[in-house]
Order: sequence, then structure tokens, then C-alpha cells
Amino acid sequence: MKKSLLIFLACHLSLFTASAQQRVVLDLDRTVRLATDSSLSVQKYQNVFYASQHRYLSWMASRKPQLLLESTPVKYERYMTQRYLSDENIDEYRQQRVFSSQAGINATQAMEPWGGQFYGTTQLGFLRTFGDQNQNQFMTIPISVGYKQDKLFYNPLKWARRIEPLKMARAEKELLYGIESTSEKAVEKFFALALAQNMMKMAMESLASSDTIYAIAQRRYKISSISKAELSILELEKTNASTALANARISRKRAVQDLATYLGMDRDTEIELVIPSVVSTLHIEVDEALAFARENNPKYLETRQATIEARREAERTKVEKNLSVSLDASIGLNQVAERFADAYRSPLSQDMATVKLTIPILDWGKRKNTYLAARSTVDAAERTEQEVARDTELDVTMTVYEFNERQAIVETASKALTIAEDAYAQALQRFIRAQADAYSLTVAQSHWQTARQNQINSLKNYWLAYYHLRRLTLYDYQRHQLIRH
Repeated sequence: MKKSLLIFLACHLSLFTASAQQRVVLDLDRTVRLATDSSLSVQKYQNVFYASQHRYLSWMASRKPQLLLESTPVKYERYMTQRYLSDENIDEYRQQRVFSSQAGINATQAMEPWGGQFYGTTQLGFLRTFGDQNQNQFMTIPISVGYKQDKLFYNPLKWARRIEPLKMARAEKELLYGIESTSEKAVEKFFALALAQNMMKMAMESLASSDTIYAIAQRRYKISSISKAELSILELEKTNASTALANARISRKRAVQDLATYLGMDRDTEIELVIPSVVSTLHIEVDEALAFARENNPKYLETRQATIEARREAERTKVEKNLSVSLDASIGLNQVAERFADAYRSPLSQDMATVKLTIPILDWGKRKNTYLAARSTVDAAERTEQEVARDTELDVTMTVYEFNERQAIVETASKALTIAEDAYAQALQRFIRAQADAYSLTVAQSHWQTARQNQINSLKNYWLAYYHLRRLTLYDYQRHQLIRH
């Protein structure tokens, strides 16, 4: 019996502990921290950043010397080939069998000032031919160095040196911008739940009040203190309050699950909110916010990158419009011998130089129009850059103005709530003393409930303006520091 009792108590204790673990108390700061630590959207932004980071590291590595081993260890061929027999002055097909093997080490180094690359190589090859007389040959290139550039008057490496660091800086800012977007969305969901909880609380209070008022009204009706119509209105208020409470429960449940899911919690978690107040000492200057936006907002970097890339394309098409020159030149040593040791003796010079010209003679304006299109793209990118800067600065300016004004609005809403609450309390007492009718009481209650919602809405708009400004400028105005991840 004792053992069963202990098991029963242990089970109920574990259920109580699990239930307690599902209830959390959240203030706004903790809500934002949870959102930026565990939400799926932040993980997505981080993965996008990591991809950009690896691309940047890959580009940085490409600027350093590259060493590569290339080899064809085994290659065997058997095929029919056409041969000319000079003694008989005829052609005939004969079977050819060849075994070959080749390996080489290649080194390259990009030359950013010029736009091409230096390269060096050392190679060894073996060839065995089967036939009437088997023949072995070794081919060696002890050393060969050269320089290669596809377009002599266009330097893509110079442009990459300008664009790639900009891409990386933009990726870092976009990660922070995305995290701040998540914070802003968390604030929206926080206050959506706050409004829903307040609505349910008011609905519960309204139902309890309606029950009490209706009971009082019934006693007053019996003594003919109020009319049948007034009693019916109060009965209707009671019924409406019951319906409003049911709807408020549904809205609150949806808001709780929405916030809990967004924060990575179990959707059945019970959440209790601590409503924040305003930061009365915080006043933001427009010029300060604009300076932070110009420095940190990724939209500036995005349009700047687009403009530079458009200029790069314009320069490339300008080079190709009239004359395109490519160069490949190398000097080195090579040798062929039947024995491996002889293949490295007395090497011969191996020189190569290729200059390739591409000059349009008749293309019906193809290259010219391609260049003009690229120039138009540059102009469009520059106009877009100016437009984005203008719109972003306008957004920052208006958000700063809104945030500074919202503090006074919150204070006004708090005063209005106090007045409406006092007015409702007085109307209720007057109704109980038969000094006011049901309509006056209903109006006072409606004003009180509206004032409560307005007070929470004013706080919501205040904090949304603050976090929107954080996102635009990537600056924490409460801690007076740049936002970093």
C-alpha cells in the first residue's frame, strides 16, 4: 500500500513539474533574445552568411599561389589507323596499340596589377607503342614558366579586389539586418499576445461585472426602479460578454501558440508577459541616426555593389567593342629519350608565344549596342543608388520623429486609462445607487476597455518604432553601441 502511494505521489509530482516547466514569464528583452537565438529565420540568415563567408575565403585563397598535381596514370588505346607505305605507294589500315602515362605539377599565381596569371610547370610522360617493334619513350619538361592573360586591356582581378570585400561587408550587415528583422517581428508577436491577453482579461471582468450588474438590475426591476427595456439591455450585455470571452480565449490561444512557436518553444507553453514601459531618458537625434544608417544599412552596400558591377561590365564591353587582345607566352626546357635517365640530359629549349587579336569587321552594331546597354545599366544603377539612399534616409528620419513622439503618446494613453478607469468606477457606483441608467454604465465600460487597449497599442507602436530604427541603423541606442552578432 505504501509503495502504491509513493508511485502515485511520484507520478503526480512529475506531472506537476512538467506543467511548471511549460509556463514561462517573458519580458520584451527576453523575448527578443530568444527570437534571435533560436528562431528558424535567424538560422536561415546565418546559413546565408556562412555561404557568403566561404565564397569570400575562397576568393582570398585564389589570390595566393596555387599548386596542383595533374596526372593520367594509365591510358591504353587500341584502334585502327591509316598508314602510307612508301615502298608500295599505297595506304592501308593497321592496328595500333599504345600505352601512356603522364604526370605534372602546375603552379599559378594571379597578378592583380595586370589581370593575368604567371604559371609554371614540370611534367613527365611515358609512351609505349606495341607493334612489329615495341618502342618506349620518355618525355620531360623539367621546367617551364609563362604568363597568360585573356584580355590585355581589361583587368577582372582589379574589379574583384573592389567587389569581393564589399560583398563580404554586405553579407555581415545583411546578417545583422535579418536578425533585427526577427527582433522586430518578435516585438509584433509579443504585443499581439499582450493585446489578446488584455482582451481576455477584460472579457472575464466584463462577464463578471455583467453578472453582478444584471443581478442588481433584476432586484431593481422588481421594485420598478428600472424599465423592462433596460433590464433586457443588461441581459444582452451579459450574453455578449459571454460570447466575447469565448472569442477572446480563442484569440489568446492563437497568439500564445504563434509566439511560442516563433521562439522555438513547445506550442502548448503557457506564457505570462511582463509589459514594458517607455525609456523616458532616451531621445534620438536625426543626424546621429542618419550617420549610423549610411555606415551600417546593407541597402547602401547593395546598391553600391550593383553600381560597381555595372561599371565593370561597361569596361569589359568597351574593350571588346573595338579590339580584344589575349596573350600567352612561356619559356622552358624539354627532352625526349628512350631511357628515363636520358630524358633529363641535355634538355632543349621550349619557347611559345601566342598573341590573339579579335577585331570586329561586320557585326551590325552588336558590340556597340552591347556597350551602350552596359552604359545605360551603369546610369540606372547610379540612379537606383541615389533613390535607395533617399528612401532609406526618409524612413530613418520619419522613424526617429515617430519614436520621439511616441513617448508622449504613451504618457497620454496612460493618463486616459486612469481617467476612464475612474469614470467607469463612478458610473458603476451611481448605477448601484440607482443614480445612472444602463446605457451610461455601458458607455463608461466601453471607454475604459478602449483606453486599456489604446495604452497597450501605444506601447506597441513605441517599441516597434524603436526596433525598426535599430534595424535601419544597426545601432543599439539604449547601450550606445553598434549591434554585433
